[in-house]
Amino acid sequence: MNVLKKTDPVDAFQVERLTVDYDADSGGPLQDFSLNLRQGEITCLLGPSGCGKTTLLKTLGGFVVGRDTGGVLFEGRYLNGPTPDIVMIFQENNLFPWLTVRGNVEFGLKFKRGVGTQKREKVDDMLRIVGLAEAADRYPHQLSGGMRQRTAIARALVSDPHVLLLDEPFSALDISLRRRMHTLMHDLWEKTGMTMVMVTHNIEEALQVGHRVIVLGDRPAKVLIDADTSADAMKDRYSPESLALQQRIESVIY
Repeated sequence: MNVLKKTDPVDAFQVERLTVDYDADSGGPLQDFSLNLRQGEITCLLGPSGCGKTTLLKTLGGFVVGRDTGGVLFEGRYLNGPTPDIVMIFQENNLFPWLTVRGNVEFGLKFKRGVGTQKREKVDDMLRIVGLAEAADRYPHQLSGGMRQRTAIARALVSDPHVLLLDEPFSALDISLRRRMHTLMHDLWEKTGMTMVMVTHNIEEALQVGHRVIVLGDRPAKVLIDADTSADAMKDRYSPESLALQQRIESVIY
């Protein structure tokens, strides 16, 4: 493995010359790919299906490791496997059907050391934050889609990770629920300042949620657009600035 230089302190991740080949004949989704992701921001990844978005997300989580020619630095250290400091939420929330909401959230502390008697307090606090205190004793089959996703988010956040990775977490929800989840994400970010990276196919969602939107081109992945979307004008879906960026993104994706 080549020695990678230490990342800038403001970067949560430094992806440097990363190559991931699932199939040698296909060329792989990531080839000599580099990208820095800043700490304390919500970054949204857009791009056509198969361009490498989810593969990139999995490398950030330590679930996929690239070739020896490059790698991923997380907070200045080479990432060679999963770490409790990084948690990932998939499109399918993967709740345990035999556990209540409280039980599912408490499972997020299963491998957390030093919690002890504070476990119930931490779970209760997290349930209040995501608005599920009244549903603590319900089972997943008794919850709406939005409530199940909030449970998954609470389970991920209860262990106080440094980074939250989300792979199309709201794609199965209707538009009103999606927008409520967008608000929840911003509320959680304001409370925690956590680094979040989210893959989505929805341009409006990316602009509404993200402080930064990165559009990847078809495989092997390359950055086509890297836009700062933190300004208030970008959160107004009908503002000239937001509409112009939407049109620009559409022009390179479709």
